[in-house]
Amino acid sequence: MLFFSVFLRTLGFLSAVLIFLIIVNIFLHFSNDLQKRHFVMTDGTESSDNIIAKINLNGPIFNNNSDVFGNNLYEYIDPAQVKSYLEELKQLKINTLIININTPGGTVSATAELEQIIYEFKEGTNTKVYFFTKEILASGGYWVATTGDKIFASYGSIIGSIGVSGPSWFYYNTPLSLSSGIFGGSIETKDGIEVFNQNAGEGKDLFNPYRRPKSNEIEHLQNIIDDVYNDFAAKVSKSRKIEISNIKNDIGALIYNSNQAKNNFLVDDILSYETLLELIIKENEFDDYKIYENKIVNSFLGNLLAKYKGQPRNRYSFKKFCRSLKTNINVVIPVYLKNC
Repeated sequence: MLFFSVFLRTLGFLSAVLIFLIIVNIFLHFSNDLQKRHFVMTDGTESSDNIIAKINLNGPIFNNNSDVFGNNLYEYIDPAQVKSYLEELKQLKINTLIININTPGGTVSATAELEQIIYEFKEGTNTKVYFFTKEILASGGYWVATTGDKIFASYGSIIGSIGVSGPSWFYYNTPLSLSSGIFGGSIETKDGIEVFNQNAGEGKDLFNPYRRPKSNEIEHLQNIIDDVYNDFAAKVSKSRKIEISNIKNDIGALIYNSNQAKNNFLVDDILSYETLLELIIKENEFDDYKIYENKIVNSFLGNLLAKYKGQPRNRYSFKKFCRSLKTNINVVIPVYLKNC
């Protein structure tokens, strides 16, 4: 009898766990279905054929890392997600697209992918695309904004950082000991520790923190960054009609407030979102219009876990995210990275 009692209790427990997982999966599936329908009408006349769409984008630009917990606990701009937005907007046959974006930048690969996605949408639909920021449009964000017909910013926003960052190579000269504890890790350096690595191919151990970089390695890495930077400067020059020499020598990779950005021809005007909307209506001579806007729908599991944002597990996840940015070629401003 004791065996059957234990067996039934164990079976009941496992069944409960299975049912819980099924319920969670149903909620996730349901939330995914909701997210497929990204846009809802938020203003205007429902019967109007003059459609203005607004996409709200926030956070750093990088490709989805398939981290279910992380994806629900911090905002970021995923090119694949933006592509799905634009596919839906093609069906709506919009007249004008406003991309309301606030971002410090992102990885070069994700930034270039997002730029291409928006460019192809614009060329394939002949839709006017306006970029607008209320807070920050820097580095990779500004790179992407060069695809737009015009760039607008609200007063007090931060614009610029036309530059590229590569991974930093930290060299601990003659390390003596490594230690970790509740107060964090530490490295003592003097003469003492020998490091042996098994690598094949010259430079395979790039960023090994226990050897000094070679001059040809530093030069090689700088050439990679310079190539990307030259592409970035060329895109800004073509889009904003600014001489490349002026971009490199005068504007540089500094950040500017909205007034400075306008004086440097980085934005077309300083205005509020409401004023931009009025400008679009006036330019197109719309008698009536309607606005579709994407709504961020968090999954059930994401809402459930949101209260754990400050917990150690999530801080560890965020640190991993920051490390991934620091070890890629990025167009991210240092102001953002220092928070990592």
